[in-house]
Amino acid sequence: MLFFFFIDVLVVPKKNTPRLHDLSDEEIVDFMLSAQKIGRAVEKHYQGTSLTMTIQDGPQAGQTVPHVHMHLIPRKKGDWANNDDVYEELDKSKGVDNEGRPPRTEEDMKQEADELRVYF
Repeated sequence: MLFFFFIDVLVVPKKNTPRLHDLSDEEIVDFMLSAQKIGRAVEKHYQGTSLTMTIQDGPQAGQTVPHVHMHLIPRKKGDWANNDDVYEELDKSKGVDNEGRPPRTEEDMKQEADELRVYF
């Protein structure tokens, strides 16, 4: 059972590239430092105590869009009965407006962005 509705924040490097190994060392450092900073904000805002951070690096690893990105999912003790169920939830949330990911209005997304923006 989720302790909040499923939150999945994406961190995307400035350079649009299919795979992590396509980024330079400098770009990887920037990407990871951004994930750290954004992760802190997401965890604080959603009262998480941990984060699941995942990169699906290529199609055979489950990547569904052709650019490298990291999923940040705030977690807390007891949020799922089986800790790895988060990955099933992540799979259900892929795509736009499906049963695992209901539609959100532009206003909903703006409000979410405004709420997180105060941390930066």
